[in-house]
Amino acid sequence: MPKNSFDKLRFSVVVFGCFLGISSQAFADIVLEYHTPTPDSSPADLALDGRGNIWFTEINANRIGMLDPTKAKSLTSEGITEYELPNPNSRPYFLTVAKNGMIWFTEGGNRIGSLDPKTGKIKEYDIPSPHSEPHQIAEGQDGTIWFLEFHTNKIGRLDPLSGKITEFPVGSGNPHALVLVGNKVWYTQGGMYWVNIFFNKLGSMDIKTGNVEETIIPPEKSVPHGLAAAKDGTIWLTEMFASKLGKLDLKQKKPKIQEYHLGGERKPHGISFDEKRGYVWFTAANPFAIGSLDLSQAKPGTGQGVKYYNLPDPNSRPTQILVDENGNVWFTEMGEYFQGKFNNKIGLLVPCEGKLCLDKNTR
Repeated sequence: MPKNSFDKLRFSVVVFGCFLGISSQAFADIVLEYHTPTPDSSPADLALDGRGNIWFTEINANRIGMLDPTKAKSLTSEGITEYELPNPNSRPYFLTVAKNGMIWFTEGGNRIGSLDPKTGKIKEYDIPSPHSEPHQIAEGQDGTIWFLEFHTNKIGRLDPLSGKITEFPVGSGNPHALVLVGNKVWYTQGGMYWVNIFFNKLGSMDIKTGNVEETIIPPEKSVPHGLAAAKDGTIWLTEMFASKLGKLDLKQKKPKIQEYHLGGERKPHGISFDEKRGYVWFTAANPFAIGSLDLSQAKPGTGQGVKYYNLPDPNSRPTQILVDENGNVWFTEMGEYFQGKFNNKIGLLVPCEGKLCLDKNTR
């Protein structure tokens, strides 16, 4: 969002579609929502490119979307561009922005796709294993594209130069989210909880050797789900059914999971790490909200430092989340996709508390 927009927010801001007057000496917590041009699009995942644009998948609209914060206007579709996929019912789910600016995404139709932002051209690559249901995707240090195969319990690697896909089997558990740290692919395995199949593992695969290791995340039905890596050598994950955040310090010889309680049955989903300010951000599904953990206050085994931000739409179902360089928190509002109740919004939380309450010169 451009600086002059934040200057205007000093005097009046749109909050949930209503105007709220605030002092020129203070900011407020602000939640803005941007509507996708296609109704019931069910935005699932999102990623930030080098120009500050927000890219996202529209799983129910068969499209990839791009939101330009310098042109976007809350409660409208202004500043949003959509790219329709070549094959119907592709169900684009997760995406990532490569270092060269290319957009890579997974398709429930058993393909990996790429989109060139300069031309709008889309390419698709068939996954060798049928019905794999590819999930989260990321770029490796060498430019290769890594992704998870939820139903076939595999990790996939795509060579962008040749288009060749190589698959690596891992243990059962339905891998969902991944991060790349050093020479390892880390991934969560929480099973298929909607049909009462539960797993509670955090796995890793050595890229060089193919060796797979697994860490148990108690309790038995903790359902590890979202995953994020911090630059300090820690990995953060959401434990959906245990209502906790977990942290694994990879600098330790035998790292152990530290847990932070979120209270009740909040069902945390996506997770992101704010490097500059020491906050962990996550989406919660019960009730729908955005949550934060302030690491300056956090204490393992407790709920200290946890705060929630309620959302204006009771049917939002916030899913994936990221933090931009200015500390703004972006998230997708997917709706109840599995129940056929779709949403069509990208959300933005501009937080204001303690060290996150920045003046206009730092925005």
